[in-house]
Amino acid sequence: MAKRMPRVACVHCVGGTALLDGIVREELPHDCAAIKAAHPEGIGVCSWGCLGGGSCEAACPFGAIHVDAERHVAQVDRKRCRGCGKCVAACPQHLISLAPAANVIQVRCSNQDRGPAARKACPNSCIGCGVCERVCPMGAVHVIDGRAVIDDEKCVACGMCATKCPRGAIHDANGIMAVR
Repeated sequence: MAKRMPRVACVHCVGGTALLDGIVREELPHDCAAIKAAHPEGIGVCSWGCLGGGSCEAACPFGAIHVDAERHVAQVDRKRCRGCGKCVAACPQHLISLAPAANVIQVRCSNQDRGPAARKACPNSCIGCGVCERVCPMGAVHVIDGRAVIDDEKCVACGMCATKCPRGAIHDANGIMAVR
């Protein structure tokens, strides 16, 4: 029987987008499901992004995930994450997935809008330009439905896609490579 590869949580949102008019961050509940119920169209200019309510943080038994106070987006401490998936289940936006721990290159955007609309919604949105796909020497990155998707089986973490992404939607989870 093959040994299962360790997995860690990955949040597919960079965060930091502006709130819609009339929404005050301090007045929102600290529960993402409650935020989504009250604001089904979203709270930010990017309706696909992290709600910042901390449901994933509350669900994590290892203290491996927290909501960044400045960008209002969940951040994962990869050293503490055990890949239990409780944060995945807690996210009503479906922004968190489990990925092999060895794969440090991550697309940190879930915006499903096309280029101009995605560009307007977030400065770090994936606009489906295909630069990442063209520069990947392993053929591990493909633009599917207007968003970059990385094949974890093919990716060797060279970081070409992350360094060339004009929007900063692809990140090196270890923070080794400078990303826009």
